[in-house]
This record gives sequence, structure tokens and C-alpha cells, in this order.
Amino acid sequence: MIPVLFKIGPIPINSYGLLLVCGFFNAYFLLKREFKVRGIDENFASTMVTVGMLSAIIGSRVFHVLEHPAAYMGSLQNFLKIFKGSGFSWYGGFVFAALAILWAARRRNIDWATLVDGAAPALAIGYGFGRVGCFLSGDGCYGQPCASLDLSWPAPFCMAFPHGAVPTKLAVVNTPILELCGAILLFAYLQYMRRRIKTPTRLFAQMLLIHALMRFAVEFIRLNPKLAFGFSQAQWVSIVGVCIAGWLFWLGPRLKIPETGELIR
Repeated sequence: MIPVLFKIGPIPINSYGLLLVCGFFNAYFLLKREFKVRGIDENFASTMVTVGMLSAIIGSRVFHVLEHPAAYMGSLQNFLKIFKGSGFSWYGGFVFAALAILWAARRRNIDWATLVDGAAPALAIGYGFGRVGCFLSGDGCYGQPCASLDLSWPAPFCMAFPHGAVPTKLAVVNTPILELCGAILLFAYLQYMRRRIKTPTRLFAQMLLIHALMRFAVEFIRLNPKLAFGFSQAQWVSIVGVCIAGWLFWLGPRLKIPETGELIR
């Protein structure tokens, strides 16, 4: 596709990086709106986006390297590839960002349950921006060849990426577009439910559960390496996500929330 959109002098503007920045800016405005309604200091939205963006970039790269260790071993040149090139894992970014943001929220005495419910819609649409970035850059997070799955889907669901960052001339399942469709539907659902769900942590738990199930399913047609029991790294993280969502479903009714919208610990 278009790994580099344009250049400003000698500086290339990559499609994935630009979409990543757009996703964080969009999240900022959604968070400000949600925080105002939920009684959280609106200024924390900028802190959350800054901390989340930096930790997500580090975490997504770390998870990608752990998923493809052979590509970064064997020589100093391969090792230095860790610090450049394509390859990011959304789950890695999510885990690192979640830990960093919860730590920052604790320092500001912001209740974690109120925070995660307020962040749920922003996370869903942010994931969608990331999938658009993957699609435009052609970074290799495709599915299997359509012919091997006996699929005759039209473009953009089946297509080749001859000019991608990780090029392929075979028509492959365009999993970024499939996941983008899922992210849009998930965001729409969360927007509809955000004022209807009153139980703490329930909105975030639903986001986490639905996303984990979608990602678990799409991994069966992606080309990521398999680990134990034939599951990929993302599938194992999805299983953990389903377990955490189940715990949040159990925990939510046991948290008390006053009329101000701030949770009582």
C-alpha cells in the first residue's frame, strides 16, 4: 500500500505513525467528554494520552519482538532492527499503557473503575485507527492467502500488498479491514450503552470481552507464529482478557457508586 505518505524535507511521514497519532488525538477528545460526565478531572485526559502513547509504543514493540525473536537474533545487525522498522503488537501496547495509566491515576487519586469505563469507547475507536494504519502501511499483519482458504471475496477484503512494508503479490485476507469493521461496530455499541450501563466496570468488561473474542477468532486466519496448543501470542493474551473481563463482571456489582459518579473504594 503506502508505507510512506509524504516527506517533509528529509523526514518521511509514515502512514502507520500518522494514523497512530490521529488515534491518540481522537482518544483525547473522547476522554475529555467522558471524564467531564463521570466526575474525573478533564486535565487528566492529556496525561492519560501522553503516558498511554509513550508506554504503548514501547509495549507494542516489546511484544512484537517477543513474538518474532528469530528475526532479531544471530547478529548485531539483526539486534539493532529492534529499534527500527515495522512491527507492533496492539496487545503489547494495551498492556503497557494500561499499567502506566493506572499507576498515573493512582497518583492522582482517580478511581480506576470510573477511569476504565470512561476509556472504553476511546480504546475501541483507537484500535480502529491502528488497523487503518496497518492497512495503509502493509506491515504484514495480513491473513492467509485467499486461495488457500478457497475464498473469492472482493477487494478490499482479499487483496495483494505488492508495495507494502512487508510486500506480498498473493491476494491475502485483509485482516486489518476485518478488524476495522469490528472496531467500528464495537465503538457504536459502547456509545449506545455508555449511559445505559450503571454498574461499575461493566462497560469496560464488555469492551474487553468482545474485543478479545474478535481478536481470538481472527488470529485463526492471520499468519502470526503459533505457540502452545496451536494458539498465537495474541490468542493467549485474548484468553487472559476474557478471564479479566469475567472478573470485572463479578467485581462490578460489589463496588458502590454515589450520585456524583465517583466510585467509593
